[in-house]
Amino acid sequence: MDIPADLDVLKGDISREIQRLRKSRSNNKYKAANIAIYTGAVAAITTVCIGIGTFVGEELGRVFGLISLVTSASISVVSAWDGIFNHKKLWVSISLTLNQFYELDTDICHLEAQGDIDQETRNKLYIRFKKILADSDRRWYQIRDAGVETIES
Repeated sequence: MDIPADLDVLKGDISREIQRLRKSRSNNKYKAANIAIYTGAVAAITTVCIGIGTFVGEELGRVFGLISLVTSASISVVSAWDGIFNHKKLWVSISLTLNQFYELDTDICHLEAQGDIDQETRNKLYIRFKKILADSDRRWYQIRDAGVETIES
């Protein structure tokens, strides 16, 4: 079904998507960075605790051994969590979508600067908007379903 696109509505939709995606990109970038820093730092702490545990007395060695066990387990939990949510892949995917919306918005600005945009061009811009959304959704599902077998009915 062809819907006659309204340029003002389309520009509003693009603006809302850009705002939403900026927040989501920032959130996923923050989480991806923190996960990388956490796993690296805690892995180093675990290694140091294991090393220190071999040089101190038996009682203190047990304490460092316990600390090593807890820190090592926390890395496993954080890594599993990141394996489920894939924040880095989401960050990259969202950045791609955001850039496509920036490009679409810029194209509209240039077309408006040339004068009135005819209905056929408006419809093409709207179709492009919907394609960007569909491609973004497809990438999101691919990231979320990575390694998961789907059941087809």
